[in-house]
Amino acid sequence: MIELSLTELALAAVGLSMVLVVFFAWVSRWSHANAERRSLRQRCVCRLCLAVFESPPHQREVVCPECGAKTGPEGPRPLG
Repeated sequence: MIELSLTELALAAVGLSMVLVVFFAWVSRWSHANAERRSLRQRCVCRLCLAVFESPPHQREVVCPECGAKTGPEGPRPLG
């Protein structure tokens, strides 16, 4: 049988809890960064009113929900 004192058991339990907290914090940050990257890829800026909205993926031209102007995923371009 394994001989384990109370202090060793408590130390193992606290150490394992800390490792789990760090692991879940890392998973949470990774998941949040992934969602933010996906969201940035789908954002679109209207050329006319400069409203920011999400566009469906892989669509060449999108209609702005604010002013109704057609815009592309590259956003506003300079005049001239």
